[in-house]
Amino acid sequence: MELMKLKRVLSMMLILILTLGTAACSNSNGVGGLTAVPTGGTEKSKNENLIEARGEGYPLTIKDNTNYETVLDKKPEKAAVLSGTPLNIWYDLGGKSICTSEISGNLKVVEAYKEEILKLPSIGPVYAIDLEMVVAQQPDLIIIQQGTQGGYAKKLREMGFKVIVTSIKSYEDVLASYETFGKILNSETAAKQRIAELEEKRQELLAKLPDQETSVVILYITSQALAVKLDNSIAGDIANMLGLKNIAAGLPPDTIGSETTPLDIEYIVQQNPDYVLVTSMIADNETARASMQEQFAASPAWKGVKAVAEGRIIYLPQEYFLYNAGPYYGEAMEYAARSIYPEVYGEVGGWYGK
Repeated sequence: MELMKLKRVLSMMLILILTLGTAACSNSNGVGGLTAVPTGGTEKSKNENLIEARGEGYPLTIKDNTNYETVLDKKPEKAAVLSGTPLNIWYDLGGKSICTSEISGNLKVVEAYKEEILKLPSIGPVYAIDLEMVVAQQPDLIIIQQGTQGGYAKKLREMGFKVIVTSIKSYEDVLASYETFGKILNSETAAKQRIAELEEKRQELLAKLPDQETSVVILYITSQALAVKLDNSIAGDIANMLGLKNIAAGLPPDTIGSETTPLDIEYIVQQNPDYVLVTSMIADNETARASMQEQFAASPAWKGVKAVAEGRIIYLPQEYFLYNAGPYYGEAMEYAARSIYPEVYGEVGGWYGK
């Protein structure tokens, strides 16, 4: 009898633990989905998953953004770089690619190699590449984008290909990619120069930063949905560097590792951000602006957000904030700085697109 009672008590304790765990997870859904959660404790350091090249000269061991290690015995001669941001950095360091995904108008291509890059054989959209076309070219190194292309890595490796998975979102990611690609391409001097230029630009902008707290919410509009960006997004990273308070910081993501959280207008009204920043994954910058303005007009709830009612809305261009700007990360920072503090950095108009 005592054994049965003990089992019953243990069962009740297990049910209680599972119930509490489920309740904690449910905070990310429905109204109130933007409930903040602790970010400390067991959360991994921001730096742990940075890409890295280990070794001085070949052979090199490349630890990619998924922490998978690939050994390169020599400099690749037929690299296939299948996403825009790593492609830009790769070419900026003198690398070449035998193919890539479709180059859309919202990618700011490295000017010196623009004509060459635009003529590369296309293996389909970045989110739906034709794997057979890639394999047919027998590359000796494949560089793919985590998330949209990451699922191909295992299959390609099983076929004997060397694969590096990249995730270039933050400033740190850009610097780490330059350093790693510089080693792969034997272009370490050029990589150090680019890193120094990016850091000089960052310090120049930070030196002028006003000593005041400015809060923002970062909206993300696609053809199908509207969400809010977290700190692990491109816009979130730049906001952090500029000392802007992202009101979504610390909130639960849509899914593990996601850079968005569900939209909750009531929460935004309550937090009353100074500015609304809009990022997009839609046809182009103009379409994104028109679509977002329709969203604002369609829902009376947006009138409760003072920044919307008073026109403090900043539309961030896709060439800086959809794809990581890579070589142009300093420009992305400056765009945001000019948009928020034009009295300090100067107006965006007349500078952007010059």
